[in-house]
Amino acid sequence: MINNDEIIYKLEAVIEYLKNNGGYDYKLYNRLCPGMGEPDENIIEYAEDVLYMINLIISNK
Repeated sequence: MINNDEIIYKLEAVIEYLKNNGGYDYKLYNRLCPGMGEPDENIIEYAEDVLYMINLIISNK
């Protein structure tokens, strides 16, 4: 059985680690928006998006 609170806690810990260790400098391309010439997000934004999506999934059960 998946513990929802544990998933959220661990992802929040990863986000906090990235914020404190150069995560804003780790740039990523949004592959869902082709044609972008430069990275448009950073790893922290990606992780925060995943956390948001997980919370939506949990709340819809």
